Amino acid sequence: DEVEETVVNVTNHSYFNLTGNPTIEGTQVSLCTNSYLPVDNGIPTGNPTAYAGVEAHKTFTLGAEEPDIDDCFIVDPSAASSIPLDTRKSPLTKLVAAYHPQTKIHLEVWSTEPAFQFYTGKYIDVPAVEGQAARGKRSGFCVEPSRFVNAVNVPEWKAQVVLKKGEVYGSRVVYKGWSDE
Repeated sequence: DEVEETVVNVTNHSYFNLTGNPTIEGTQVSLCTNSYLPVDNGIPTGNPTAYAGVEAHKTFTLGAEEPDIDDCFIVDPSAASSIPLDTRKSPLTKLVAAYHPQTKIHLEVWSTEPAFQFYTGKYIDVPAVEGQAARGKRSGFCVEPSRFVNAVNVPEWKAQVVLKKGEVYGSRVVYKGWSDE
């Protein structure tokens, strides 16, 4: 049997730690947006809304416990129903900028994707392996460019993630890292 269509929403779940320490505490972060998809048990409950405590392009600092973020942020909520399946020709948007003042390490994540998950690592629990130290709570943060979470179940967003036979799905993601020293 041939399949005529499938759902696709590809991302990369890399963790970043700019501190040189066991946690991300002290990392300064700014997001390109404060629009996010509110969730209940991990499932979006409605349209994008403003995330309390986060302002677009305004720097905030990751502390020992707060802010605790694990949400899907939307780059441009007004474009939600017009996102092409292949975004590679779209301009890159700087989704997240991060910096640690002690190490002077910078990270920027750019993408053509319309959304990204930002996660501050509350549930990280990785045992030590082959001489590598264990990694615990808040030992890294993630920036995961993607399509809207649960897009397949929202009629206005479904076209973002349904790949039909003969169509092309694509996106671009760029990670830029550097040190001031």
